[in-house]
Amino acid sequence: MGWMLEVGKMFLYISFPVGIFYYVNTPAYFEHWILKEKEQYFPVENKQATEQMDNFIHEFNAKFEKKRLDALEEGNN
Repeated sequence: MGWMLEVGKMFLYISFPVGIFYYVNTPAYFEHWILKEKEQYFPVENKQATEQMDNFIHEFNAKFEKKRLDALEEGNN
């Protein structure tokens, strides 16, 4: 009786992770869950928003470089 209980426990210990791995890696689960979440967190971007973000990044980097160069010039004088 004791060995049957141990075999049953080992079956559960091994089958649970394998079952979860199989369930998560099925294409239906992937399409249902992952693609829906991807669309929520990464919506399709429009061209205007992308251009605005690029302009912001360029201006931010230009201001940062100007401050850095001004600090270097003050340090050299």
